[in-house]
Amino acid sequence: AAHIGARDDGALWNDGQLTQFKLPSRGHALARLRDGKVALMGRRPGLFASIVDPADLSSPQIFQPSKDCRFAGHAAASPDGTVLVTSEFDANSIEARVVSRDPKTGAERARWQLNDIEPHELLFARSGTHLVVALGGLIKDGGVSGAAFNPDGVRSAVVELDPSTGAVLARHTLAPSLASLSMRHLALSPDGEIVAIAAQDQDLGTTRPLVSLLKIGSELQPLHMPDARDVDFRGYIGSITFDSKGNFIAAASPRGSVLGFWSSNGAWRGALPIADVCGVTAGIEPETFWASSGHGGIYKVVIDKTGPRIAAQWRANAGFDNHLLLI
Repeated sequence: AAHIGARDDGALWNDGQLTQFKLPSRGHALARLRDGKVALMGRRPGLFASIVDPADLSSPQIFQPSKDCRFAGHAAASPDGTVLVTSEFDANSIEARVVSRDPKTGAERARWQLNDIEPHELLFARSGTHLVVALGGLIKDGGVSGAAFNPDGVRSAVVELDPSTGAVLARHTLAPSLASLSMRHLALSPDGEIVAIAAQDQDLGTTRPLVSLLKIGSELQPLHMPDARDVDFRGYIGSITFDSKGNFIAAASPRGSVLGFWSSNGAWRGALPIADVCGVTAGIEPETFWASSGHGGIYKVVIDKTGPRIAAQWRANAGFDNHLLLI
């Protein structure tokens, strides 16, 4: 998703060429579907989602959220490609819903209520037997309109669901000292067993760990953060990913204009200053990443024992949204 000229549309970038395609309004995150197609979700609170064929961008297929709901910006496809799930919320109560859909048409098959509020990213783990959902726990997300509002505190959690029934298998929360964190973005290790979780902090008085790891069936493990005097994420991570081998984690903060890196064992590996960076995804080669920015920057990044570096960069006439998918 990108802002191009006077429009919020979709964008396909390839070898320096940017192709624009129409969307009903501003988009957000993407999910890879069967046969090379992509689900591109409307930005929260979204009233549309689209199924896009990168080989034919002329007519994206549009579908709507579940009744009385809004899209929360994210979707995920099962490993076998037979199920598409979308994160949604009740338009009035912000109560979390997960909707199971036909991946070819977006048609609703089932809707599950999680008894929590404000869902965000979700993904299939452990070969598709677990569906992991990040619950931001904010009544109003400051990234949508105005300051975040939670009179009773942030009710954030990460839940593991049975993707065939929607039953909650496990619910994970952070320690009381980390209760100001809203857990929002997720990434899956290549073996499907570990989920990296990125947060935004509603209290910037103290530097708290914005990245945690969850081994399926275990507990959350917050990772060490650098000193904010050296690298300042400004309390927010907008996108996170593992590299193709699962050896490194990259996390992007547009508010801090920083792309940070950890080893998969949790060790801090350094950062790159990139203005308004947010989109980040794994490259094909191990230890490589692609990143994008709201200023039209596109970056190929590599990391080795000496730390991260920008291997190549381009500039496009577009303001890229938060998320990026390599197709």
